[in-house]
Amino acid sequence: MYPEHPDSFRDTLHYITILAIPVHIFGTYCILVKTPKTMVSVKWIMLNFHVCCMVLDYGISVLTVPYMIFPALGGFPLGILTEFGVPIEIQSYFILTAVPVVSSAVITMFENRYFIVFAQNTKWRHYRFLISIINYSGSLTWSLPAFFLVPDQKMAIKVALEMLGPIPSYIRNGPMYVLSLELKYVTLPCFLIASLIAVQAVIFVTLMTRELKKLKKTARFSENTLKMQRNFLHAIYIQVGVLPFIFRTLIVTVYMTSIQVPTAYFIVSIFFKIYCQSANNMGIIIFSFNGLSSTIVMIWIHKPYRDFCYKLFGIEKWRKNDSQVISQGAISSIAPNSIRNVVVA
Repeated sequence: MYPEHPDSFRDTLHYITILAIPVHIFGTYCILVKTPKTMVSVKWIMLNFHVCCMVLDYGISVLTVPYMIFPALGGFPLGILTEFGVPIEIQSYFILTAVPVVSSAVITMFENRYFIVFAQNTKWRHYRFLISIINYSGSLTWSLPAFFLVPDQKMAIKVALEMLGPIPSYIRNGPMYVLSLELKYVTLPCFLIASLIAVQAVIFVTLMTRELKKLKKTARFSENTLKMQRNFLHAIYIQVGVLPFIFRTLIVTVYMTSIQVPTAYFIVSIFFKIYCQSANNMGIIIFSFNGLSSTIVMIWIHKPYRDFCYKLFGIEKWRKNDSQVISQGAISSIAPNSIRNVVVA
């Protein structure tokens, strides 16, 4: 079958799921069982991010399998939720909500690191919960304007099909659903929620970088401790894709590609009215690697999990190169009492 055919698309996503399930289970096991006591402050935050990524992965590759027809803001689902009679509107809302929820989980990780290391004794401890309320509320509501203003489907499907031009009958006769004919009802809320998340990420990364420099000047901790703290923060940045310029391995490149390439193509397709069903399918397939690659990156960049893998697979000869790889970080080397004494100047 051809790559643009729904059956090929669905089967490919299912194969990815078969590959991802054992990796996700192993990643969950590492977080729950192999996270040392010295990393207890990050354990549940990392698990939250990991679970959000898994939900998004399975939502795309199993539950909904969205067959998108960009540049039209529509398509139809091929997943198991359709077999159980779940309305397309509910499936669409689920996926459109899951993506920013993962981004909100990223901000939760950043805020947790900032609070634990720098701000436990500041006024920030009284307001930090507002970040999660705002982010997760925004994630749940950003797409509602489009759903409240869904156009008449007969008319919308007709317009969407005219936009696509000549298409195969399996697309034209599919159970089509068009979310909106007006880009502003989708792109404006999407821009607002994306900007909200991006601004917070920049702020927390800047604050943590600045405070680490201040700690270095005060000589409160040794240079080795500060270096390990920086490495831990870099590990978190790698896992969520904030520092693409430090990547040196294929798997991390795949992780970044799974986010940036599909997003860039979808934006270009929508705004320049470019239709290529093979590219649409490939974009969704690449995006579905996000959770899988994120889990592999998490295991690789955090030393306790990496050491467990070395021991499990008997790769002892690689251990001598550990010093050249991103390590666990200061959270596992600074005593909990010392962390509590770190205050923003």
